[in-house]
Amino acid sequence: MNIQRKRESLQPLYFFVALLFAITIANLAIILADSDGKIIYSSWMLIISSSIAAGLSLLTLIKDRSSIKKDKTAIHLTIGLVFWCIANIIWGYYELILDIVSPVPSLADLFLLSAYGFLIYRLLVTYKNLGEIKNKKIIYLVSIGTGLFLIYILNLMLSLTVISNFRGFMLFIVTIAYPVLNSILTVLALTIILNLKNEKHLSIPWICELVGLLAIVIGDSWFAIIVLTAFIEQIWISAILLSAHYLLIAGGLVWYLRYYSTWNLRIPDTTAMNKIKGIFSPKVLLFFIIPSAFFVLIILYLPINFVSVANQAGVSWIYPTFHEPLPSNNNYPEFIVGAIIPQSGSLSSIGKPVHASLEKAESDVNRYLDYHNSSSRVKLIVADSKTSPQESLAAIKKLHSLGARVIVGPATSTAVSAVLDFANEKNITLLSYASTSPKLSISGDNLFRLVPDDKSQGKVIAEKMIDDGIKVIVPFWRGDIYGKELANATKYYFEILGGKVEKGVNYEPHTGKFATSLHRINFIMWNQELKKLDTMVSDAITKYGKESVGVYVISYDEITPILIQAQLFDNLGKVRWYGSDSIAENHHLIKNIESANFAIKTGFTNPLFSVSMDNQSGHEIDGESSKDGGGDGEHDSAMAYPAVAYDSFWIVSKSMDKNSTINRNNGDFNSKDFNEILVETAESYNGITGKIDLNVAGDRISENYDFWYVTEGDLADEYKWEAGFEEIDSNH
Repeated sequence: MNIQRKRESLQPLYFFVALLFAITIANLAIILADSDGKIIYSSWMLIISSSIAAGLSLLTLIKDRSSIKKDKTAIHLTIGLVFWCIANIIWGYYELILDIVSPVPSLADLFLLSAYGFLIYRLLVTYKNLGEIKNKKIIYLVSIGTGLFLIYILNLMLSLTVISNFRGFMLFIVTIAYPVLNSILTVLALTIILNLKNEKHLSIPWICELVGLLAIVIGDSWFAIIVLTAFIEQIWISAILLSAHYLLIAGGLVWYLRYYSTWNLRIPDTTAMNKIKGIFSPKVLLFFIIPSAFFVLIILYLPINFVSVANQAGVSWIYPTFHEPLPSNNNYPEFIVGAIIPQSGSLSSIGKPVHASLEKAESDVNRYLDYHNSSSRVKLIVADSKTSPQESLAAIKKLHSLGARVIVGPATSTAVSAVLDFANEKNITLLSYASTSPKLSISGDNLFRLVPDDKSQGKVIAEKMIDDGIKVIVPFWRGDIYGKELANATKYYFEILGGKVEKGVNYEPHTGKFATSLHRINFIMWNQELKKLDTMVSDAITKYGKESVGVYVISYDEITPILIQAQLFDNLGKVRWYGSDSIAENHHLIKNIESANFAIKTGFTNPLFSVSMDNQSGHEIDGESSKDGGGDGEHDSAMAYPAVAYDSFWIVSKSMDKNSTINRNNGDFNSKDFNEILVETAESYNGITGKIDLNVAGDRISENYDFWYVTEGDLADEYKWEAGFEEIDSNH
């Protein structure tokens, strides 16, 4: 009898350990993914986990019909879980398929909030059937603590949101509704579990539900932690908590089906099962298996380069940052050309089209070499910079270890700055297709850039603003090397022309996809900066009049949530907006109705280095860029950076072919000699971006810019980028 009781007392321990293990395994994809992958896997995990919970609840209704006739609260639980599942599917459709911001409130909000009605009603019915309530002091304390928590959340939201218009007010109501409703569920669930009488098998599902509700309260209120700590990239923890909530409820339903329902799910107590229980004893679980599992998770999650180990173990998919070169199928010596591309992060909008143009360049160059009976070939190896300086440095080190001595990229000036010392030290030549910061215009280093530096862009946009009648600008710029230097260049030329530049707002750029996402928490984060901008614009309007005031914004893909949220502030929509080359042709901006409409309303004007792709290769790159999410495929000058990357690869390849000291292993590579050949090749090369002239710092000399605007398309709610060419005389 004692042995039997001991076994029964251990059953909940085994159950909760197994449930914790299942939740951990289920969320590994989120934990191990990079910043972009975390958002994708989070959406999928919420859909899958909520589907499991809803499916088990439906199964309970079907298999336990006799009990449900007496207690119909299970029906309400099922409806609530099904509604939550539908809401998660709708959210996934917005984020993964359409990649657009959802309305406020959306259809997903309708299902989510409706679900709370059924779940709260179920708990109220259960509460009434309890009879005499015990542990009232504990319940009062929890209620008071929950109330104080909600007051804090309410006060925080009031300080962050704008409720002067309908969209801002609805965003506030919807955002605050979830922690309020979750807190009500938590207090009711805790009251019920503290008053269950000697019903162990029934109390465990309630424990699962209570812990799950606590997880969802924290998950839905995670924005408070993000606001207080600025750990904006840790929003994925919220997804894990929400996923755990569904899996906890699912676990409780499994326990209920096995021990409490009339449908028998009990596993026969065989000898094999006894051996398994002996192996997984409480001591083994507590002192060996669980610590080992968490140790493995910590090792996998640490930001250390385990690429080589993963490749040797045959699990390179865990760290899919680098594209290893495939074995050569021919006897030709291959010159390795590395490329560092922002395939993820806050400039990922140019990543796919640039990658496509480089792959086309690789194919075209090898056909050219074959046609001219050359004995060599080129091989492209790509690494993802993740729009991060740290990841860019890791990328160049990896490419160097794979034999790359010439690299196309990185794209951003911040990334170039992070890798330049390593490149100079290791005799690596860089040919960037998008870096423009004047601070990197250094004679004699190993950096070359086929785009003009931002002194040219600053001059062009300053003259454009003066021509438009703008007398004062309020800048709003990224606080990295690109944003700072471009803002300084524009300020310099604008003031020379008689304009005035206000202090403006310098925001801290976040790395990773979430900084550019259309998540509502991200909108709330931008409110803090936009409130400051709105105040400055209001003061400028009072002094100079709205026709003389302009907002000058320098950003990456985060421009979309910035424009969407800017519409909440009346003053920001009264003045002209101007942008930078990193914004022009951004396809996320025109996919979202609210950001596109705001761009049209404010005459949002963005300069971009002008290239004329009037040959077959140019048109093919334009088509590939359009297919990969950039440009509209209608303008010859669309997608300048993929075109520049294409020319960069050609120049590098022809230079390597000329340099007889380069062998297959690049062992005798001398960057100084190669750089001289590269300059000669570039200046004699007439590619799809036109004639190339380099200054003493190795940067392209040009002041030809297009100004890009957002216009309405041919269909309803369709938008596109239109270019207006303007050539600035260098003597102007």
